[in-house]
Formats: sequence, C-alpha cells, structure tokens
Amino acid sequence: MLSFNPLRINIPYLIDVIIVKDSEQIKKIDTSGAVDRLHVYETELLPWWVKRYFRSTKFHDDQRDLWFCPFEPTSNPSYHSRRAYFEEKVATSYSQEEVKKIAQLLRENASDEVLAHEMVQVVNKRFFGKEIPQEITETAKYTVQKMTEALLPWKYSKGVKSQQQLMEYCQHNLDPNVHILDVGHNIGEVVQATAGSLKVLKNNLDKPIAEIFTEYAPTPQVPRIAVKSSTFDGLLSSPTNPGKTVFIFKIAEAAAKTKDLNFTFSTGKAERACVFQDFFLSFMNDLQQELKAGS
Repeated sequence: MLSFNPLRINIPYLIDVIIVKDSEQIKKIDTSGAVDRLHVYETELLPWWVKRYFRSTKFHDDQRDLWFCPFEPTSNPSYHSRRAYFEEKVATSYSQEEVKKIAQLLRENASDEVLAHEMVQVVNKRFFGKEIPQEITETAKYTVQKMTEALLPWKYSKGVKSQQQLMEYCQHNLDPNVHILDVGHNIGEVVQATAGSLKVLKNNLDKPIAEIFTEYAPTPQVPRIAVKSSTFDGLLSSPTNPGKTVFIFKIAEAAAKTKDLNFTFSTGKAERACVFQDFFLSFMNDLQQELKAGS
C-alpha cells in the first residue's frame, strides 16, 4: 500500500511540479508511459522555469542548446551513440595506483577541493588524454544543484558563468565528435557528488558498499516531464498537463528507504542506470579495502 500521495505545487500559468519520494510511486509513474525525459520536448517548448533553472546547472548548455545524455529520451537519434561512447571510456577502468593515491589523501585529511580535483583526474582524464586544470575543477563546483539556489541571484549568476566556463574548456580540449555537455556534466558531478562520497566511505569502512551508497546516495533527485494527461490511477487529485507538469523523483530518499541500488543509480530499475555505476562501486570497494589495509 502506498503510504502518501506526492506533493504537488501547482500555480496556474506559473509552475506545476510534483515531488515524489515513495519508491513504489516513483516506479509506477516512471514506467507508466505518461512521463519521459525532459528533452523529449524541444528546449523552447519546455516550461519557462525549467529553461531558467537548468541553464545554471551542469545538465544544460544554454548557449549551444545541449542537454545531458540521461535527459534525452531513448528515441533521440544521438542517445545510443553517446551512451556507447561513455560505456567504452568507462570500460578502461582505473589503476590501483589511483586508488592508493586517493586513500593516502583521505588518510591525510585532504581538503574537499584537493579530493575533488584528484577524483576528476581519475574519472575524467580518459576523455581529454591529459590532466584537467585546477581552475576547471574549481569552477565546476559552482554550478547550481538545488532549485532553491537558483532563487538567489548571486548563486544563479555564478552557476551560469561557471557552466559557460566549463563548456568552453570542453569545447577547446575534446575531440570534435565528443558531446561536450556529457563530459562537462561528468566533471561537475565528480566535483559535487563523488568527491563527497569519499569521506562517507572513510567513515563507514566496516559497512558493505551497497549499504553505504543506498544510505548515502550521491544523486539526490532526477526530473521527468508529463507527456500524457494522467492521474496515475487516482494517485493525483487532478491530471497532469503534458509538456507542463514536471516530476522530481527523490531517488536518494527512495534508495535509503528500500536499500536498493537501483534507486542510487536509476529510478528503481536497471534500465538506463548510470553508466558509471559499476565503475563507482568497484572503485569504492577497492578504496575501502585499501583504507582498511592501511589503518
């Protein structure tokens, strides 16, 4: 039995957002066929607040009108090739020397900035074939993460500027055939999420990796947009508006409650799970063993 209904914030002609935390509700809505990824609609057709908010994040390049690969519907002609490229690059894995280096930094209580910069090298150097500069890993942390932050003018403008700097670096340093937003997003994700997970791991050396990263999932939430009018069998008191109603799935809360890694890296199912899932879990497992061996 579902425990509570989703929270809907609906101000006519302004905003229509539905926040979903319950794991079964997330799965029900996501597999209904009545929602899809944000960029199933062309950017100019998306709700105004979506366009405004996401231009300050690592998920959208407003100047070139590019969206992060997981925000694309499977029907998008570029989706499969972009994902295949990432799968190929991720398959090169990491070295044990990189594991040892991160372990040593954690033992030395290195700053978040140092950890983030070094983790960006572990994860993202494979795309550039060289070290990513400190100024790029530094600016990546300022892209906006929460919608509430976008309401603060100084954070919003800083997020927009930081995203533009990140995209400029990617455009001038990646192969022309590589989707710069996908790589740029990944730098930001490592800086803002993966690096913080390192300290969580350090403080939980005796817990299984799956337990740690369902309790402390790196990605807090993912969006979807209505493509059909629906109440989802009465789950909502009024139907959704296609192209207007946006869902925010709180997958980290669902992961913590269910202890299901499919919510850490997706919306409760293995389909279209994060490309870096196995890489992340493997690296954290090796890092945990290294830290335990040196303690």
